Formats: sequence, structure tokens, C-alpha cells
Amino acid sequence: MERQEEADSRLCLRHRFMRSYKKNTLALLSCFVLSVTLITSLLILVHTNHMMENIQGKMLFTDSDCSINEIDGSKVEKLASDPDLEWYAVKQLEYPEYQKDFQDNHLERGDSRFITLTAIVEKGRLPKTEHEVAAERWALLNMGIEPVCGQEVEIYSEKEDRTETYKVVGILSDVPSNKKYGVKTLYAPIKSRGEDSFSVYVRFRDGTDYDKKVSKVCRDLGIEKKQVKKCPGREDIQGLWLTDFKFISVLLLITMIVFYGIFQITMMSRRNPYGILRAVGMQAGQLRRLILSEMYEIYLLGIPVGGILGIGIALLISELSGDSSQEIYLNNEKISFAPVIPIWQIAVCIAVIALLIGLVGYFTGKKIVREPVPDLIANHGNKVNLSVLFMRHFHWNRNEDRHGRAYTLFSLGSKYILKEKKTSIFVILTICAGVTLFTGLAYQTKIAEHYREDTAEMYYLNGQYEMGTLHINSTADGVSRECAEEISSLEGFRSIKTQAGIPVRVIDDKKIKRNDAYYKERNEAFLKYQGYPLAGNDGKDQIFKSLIYGYNKNALSELKKYVIDGDFDENGLKDDEIILSILHMDDTKNNPYPGNYKEGTPLMQYRAGDEIQVKYRKDFDTGQLPYEQLTDTEAQYCYKTYKVAAVVSFAYMYDCNITVYPLLITSDDQVQKLCPDSHFQRIYMDGEEDLTEKERDKLERKLIQLGNQFQGISTRSMISDIQKNEVLFRKQMVYVAGIAVISFILVLINIINNLSYRMQIRTQEICMFRAIGMSVKMIRRMMIFENTMLGLCGAVLAYFCSIPVLRYLYRQSDMRAFGHKYQFDYPAFFMISAVAVLLCILLAGRLSKDWKTKKIMEQMNKVV
Repeated sequence: MERQEEADSRLCLRHRFMRSYKKNTLALLSCFVLSVTLITSLLILVHTNHMMENIQGKMLFTDSDCSINEIDGSKVEKLASDPDLEWYAVKQLEYPEYQKDFQDNHLERGDSRFITLTAIVEKGRLPKTEHEVAAERWALLNMGIEPVCGQEVEIYSEKEDRTETYKVVGILSDVPSNKKYGVKTLYAPIKSRGEDSFSVYVRFRDGTDYDKKVSKVCRDLGIEKKQVKKCPGREDIQGLWLTDFKFISVLLLITMIVFYGIFQITMMSRRNPYGILRAVGMQAGQLRRLILSEMYEIYLLGIPVGGILGIGIALLISELSGDSSQEIYLNNEKISFAPVIPIWQIAVCIAVIALLIGLVGYFTGKKIVREPVPDLIANHGNKVNLSVLFMRHFHWNRNEDRHGRAYTLFSLGSKYILKEKKTSIFVILTICAGVTLFTGLAYQTKIAEHYREDTAEMYYLNGQYEMGTLHINSTADGVSRECAEEISSLEGFRSIKTQAGIPVRVIDDKKIKRNDAYYKERNEAFLKYQGYPLAGNDGKDQIFKSLIYGYNKNALSELKKYVIDGDFDENGLKDDEIILSILHMDDTKNNPYPGNYKEGTPLMQYRAGDEIQVKYRKDFDTGQLPYEQLTDTEAQYCYKTYKVAAVVSFAYMYDCNITVYPLLITSDDQVQKLCPDSHFQRIYMDGEEDLTEKERDKLERKLIQLGNQFQGISTRSMISDIQKNEVLFRKQMVYVAGIAVISFILVLINIINNLSYRMQIRTQEICMFRAIGMSVKMIRRMMIFENTMLGLCGAVLAYFCSIPVLRYLYRQSDMRAFGHKYQFDYPAFFMISAVAVLLCILLAGRLSKDWKTKKIMEQMNKVV
């Protein structure tokens, strides 16, 4: 009975405190609601984003765990009987088959699951008999076949040395890995199992230990581990757990910093009533339970509100990011997108916060009950001795004494910052956390922009439509200039970028420093697998193989932004000028292979102003094996010397030969002078912005029709790929904006609460100053000075905290892989710091308006 009465009494008292201190209650409630909102929304977005990235990886690399390569039919059957397999897909390896007269239009054989690993059947059905095929729409169009079931195609088999007619029975959705590189493929069922070799894509059942299972499979099948290739798109669960741990740690830190500041101010304002309660007989344990019960009641109110807001914000951000609009197919099914709500992780966060605030409340209550009751009632530490406070610093009796006023502002502001250490520290920590967080978000935005640009470069998303060949052996490969003129005259295009190449041999100047180890390794490997070298002596000169590419004006304009040394005129180069595109090594040591890095050590250290000499066949007949083997000693060669106008880190237009030696680039008119009949190996085209879907389809069909006139040309629309890249960037920006808004509100609440409390406990002091002559303007200046100092201290502390945060974000990103060096984002940091200091100044001016003349006598009476 007594316990019940005590509980009822505590409940009544708790609610009275909550009503009497509404501002503190609302501040705590807002803190809890926003904290739960931030935690819920971010964890949902992290898990949803992980799912999206995982699905996008599977879209390119399949939904398998691994592939087991080069095994015979008996081992395939033995593997298929493994009870730990969820599913498997079989690809046949021994059949080099392709469309008659078109070796680049090849046929692959596999079972039904293999054919639809990353696609669905849009029309028709899967092939069932040996002479039935399925293919992607864009691939059939590029083969000159209308994408309609029932069409026939002639397939030549090198193994059987005969041509047979096949029937198209199914139209597949785009296979991303095929369309990305322009690989035209027909799919047919497995022909026979005999002694043929197979690759098997395997998916293990959930809960299977991958490493142990792979070892067992190798033992059971009697194969080597190198025959098993782990799928790059396999889900990284451990990586997700690590990400959860990092995010939860950061979120808990931000939450507790904000909560601790608000809670301590709440406790400071209640010292007097707590002292009275202790004086009238409340026990120490009862007071602690009162503090904890009030805090937990507010927290329990905040959990459902914050949870609902967090889920709503996550759903909104997911919708705005465009995730649900993406079409991805796996295993002949369309993948549906829905936000992932990690209930256990959210519950753990809420529980940990409850534990932490309980500990804070317990130890704070323990500290309060240890203080003498008279000190609590007198609110020791929160009042000031107004009769002697800073009086020796007043100098405004003489209006002309400007030094006196400045000295007074400095003295009063500085001493109060030191006097109220707790609130000063809370404000500084909050500003530090805010500036650090927003600097990190700004850096994350920079990372996303780099990733967007680097991805566009890596996938050569240089136009909405792409037409090109997969390899250049001679100037006759590609699209003729007459065809290119016809393309440029088509209605619906706004810009066209072209590239025409001439295979050349560059006279090797041994004085140019280079990465000898890399070139030696590449030449040995190329000679071993291809049968001819990339460099050597052709009987007259020591040379390395390369290409001279001619770009039109639009392409040269795009190339401008990749200049790292020298310069060139985008309207056209002179007869003796050349641009070099040189691969660079990654100086961050994150990637052992060279790439199109903007920073790093070049493989060959040519500089602007250097001279480079090339030789090219007079008849341009470079498509023969003697040319590649450097044995065409009877051929006539022309020599030409160029001056390097500029060096670029990236060639912009796709080099289909993937040349490791420096590429030579000039304007198209110079290539046309050397070889008037040269063809274009790559054309990028952009359509008008207002084209309808029907008009775009018509334009694509016309381009494919024109491209089909030439051997080895692949034409396709890249609009969906460009849109996916933009969707990824937009999603990251939406995530950053969502985090920034919620975090800004949290930080703002804490700063306002701290600054308001600092002003509240100084009301008597300020009124005393005003009574003896200090103007409201001077008071405002004093508060602005204090807040400015606090803001600057917080910004300085944030600088030292931001350095490890930005380094961590850099290490976790792909910036190192793309060759970007780490650089502290000083512009963002200083801009955010300036905004933080300005916010402190504005809050000081806004909050100081509460000091009106009518309060002077009231507060003076309280002092007396």
C-alpha cells in the first residue's frame, strides 16, 4: 500500500515537473524523437542501399556464390546432386559458334537458368531444342534480324565445320554485361555432354559456410581451388555488420552529446526544487527514481513518434532517390524493390540509448543527492554576486573611452565563458559535432560527385547512343565517313562526337623515363598469349605500337577537362601538334595496375613541348599478321615528327585496342589528311531533349540499320545506363540531404537550449548592469562576443576532429581506386565553420531581445 502511494505521489510530482518546466520537457522530447528518427531512417537507408548495391552487383555478375570452371559432364552431374545447392546453372564451353560471316556475333550454349541469369524472357519462350535460340532485342537488331519470334539465323560451327539454320523463339531483356561492352550474343540449349567442358554457376543454401563448402566441393570433384571463382556480386554480410557497427557508434555518440547537454541544463534549472524536496523529507533513492522515471517517460513517448517519422522519412527518401523505378532482372524474374527495415538493429540502438540515459540519469541524481541541501536550495553555482561582479571593468562613464568599452566586453565575455564551464563545454562540443558532421557530409557529396564522373568515364557514358567496333586492326575498320555524314544529317540529334584511328609505330626514345618493369611484364604476357609483341625492333627502328586518333571538335572540347600538362586549341590542332593520353600508376598504392588517374606517376614521362616521331604504313594495310609480328620489312613507311601540345589523363573516347603505351590524339582533319578514306571506330550521339520514347526507338533503329552495313559494328542506346548512373548520384545526394536536415535540427535545438540557459541564469546580472547604465546594445554586443568565441572554439576543435573523419571516409570510398589523393576539404570546412559562428551570433541577437526595461525592477527586487 505504501509503495503504491509512493508511486502515485512520484507520478503526480513527475507530471508537475514536466508541466512546470515545459521548455526543458519539450527539449528532451524533441531530442529523443529526432534521435530515434535519425537512427531509424539511417539504418533503413543503410540496409536498403546495401540491398540495392548488392542487386546491382548481381545484375552484372549473376546471383551465384561462385562459378566452377572447366569441369566435365560427370562432375556436373555429381555437383548437381549436392544437397547444399539451392540452384546451379550450366554453361557449355567447347562450341565456337557464330553467325555466318560475322565472327563477333557469337552463340553461347547453356541450360535455361544460365540463359536467364541476368535477364527475363520478354517475348516468346526459352529455346528447348538444339536449333532454337533466344537473344536480346538490341543484339538481334545489330545482327540485322528483326526482334520477332520466328526469325531465322544461320550459325556456323567451327568444330563441325558446317552452317545450320536456327530459329529465334525468345526475345530476352537486356543482359547488362553484354550491352555494357556491345557484345552481341545468341543463346541456345546445351548440345551434348560427351567430353565437353562446362562452367557451372552455383548458389549455396542460406547458412552454408562458403569457404568450407568450396573446399569440400574441390575435394569431392577432384579439382583445384583456382577453378572456383568467387562471384564479385556475392553479398558481403560481414561488411554490412561492420557498417552497422560504425553507423550505430556514430549515431549513439551524436545522440548522447545532444542529450547530455540538454539533460544537464534541465538538472541545473531544478536544483532549487530538488533541494526543497530533500528538505521536506524526500529520500535520496526517491529523488533518483523521480529523475529516472521522468526521463524514461519522455523517452518512451519519443520512441513511437521517432520510429514512425524515421520510417516515413526513409520511405520518402527511397522514393525520391528513384530506387523503385529501376528495372533489374535475375533468374527470369523482375526484382521488386522495397525498403529494408532492420528491426533488430533499431531495437538494439533504442535499448542502448535507454541504458546510456539511465546511467547518465542515475549518476547525475547520485551527484545531486550528495550535495548539501542548503546549497541545492540556494542554487549555489548558478547565481552571481552582483555587488562585486566585474565592477572594476566598467568604463562607459566617459563616452569617448572606446578602449574602455572594448576592454569591458572582452573581460565580461571571457570571464563568463570560464565561469560557466559546463554550459560553455556543451556549446563547444555541440558546435564541434555539428561542424564535423556537416564537413563529413560535404566531403561525402564530393566523393559522390567524383564517383559519378569516374563511373561515367569507366563505362564511357559519353553519349545517349554509341556506335563502334570492338577492335581496330586497320583504318578500314569502323563506319565510313559517308555513313557518318548521313548520321549527322538525321533529325533528332543535337551533338555528335567522332573518333577515327590510324595504327602507327612510335619511334621509342629511350631517354624518356618509363615504368620498365610494367612494360616488360605486359610485353612478355602479350607475346605468350597473342604470339606477337607490343614493342620491339621492326628491322629498322626500336618502336612501340600505338594509334593516332582523330577527334572532331565536340570530342576535343570534352577532352579539354582531362589536360594535366600543356594545352591545345579545341577548334583544331596544327599539322605538327599532338596530344598524348598516358596511363598513370596509382601513387596511393591501392591499385597495382595503371589507369586513367588524374594523379599518379605516368607510365612514360612525356611532357608538353617534347618531340615524338611516328611511322605508319603508306598503304595503311595494317590488318595482317606480319604487321603485328614486326616482320613486314618490305612495306613502305612514312615518318612524321610531332610536338606534344598537351598530356591528358584520360582519352575520353573509347580505345577499343586498350593500348597500354601512350595514345596519340589530334583533330580529325589531320587524320583525314593522312588517310582520306579512314573510318570512324567510335561515334557518340546525343538526341534532342524533347524526343518521345517512340522517336528515340525510331532513331535507335535507324542507327542500327546504318551500322549494320559494316563488319563488327555494334550500335546501342546508352540512355538507360546514363539514367542509372544519375539515379545512383541522386540517391546519394538525397541521403546526404536527409541526414543533414535531421542533424541540423538536433544540433540547433541543443545550441538554442544551451544559449537560452546561459542567458536565463544571467538575467539578474544583466538587469543589474542595465540599472547602472549599460545599454541593451552593449549587452547584445557582450553576448555576441561570447557566442562568437564559443563558435570559434568549437570550429577549432572540429578541425582536429574532421581530419580523422575525412580520412576514414576517403579510405571507405572508391576514390583511392580511381587514383584520387586525399585532400582535406578546406573550402567546405571554412564555409561550414563560418555558418556555425554566424548562427551563434544570430542566436545571441535573437535571444537577447527578451531583456526588456520592465524586468529591471522585478529582477533587482529579487537580488535585494
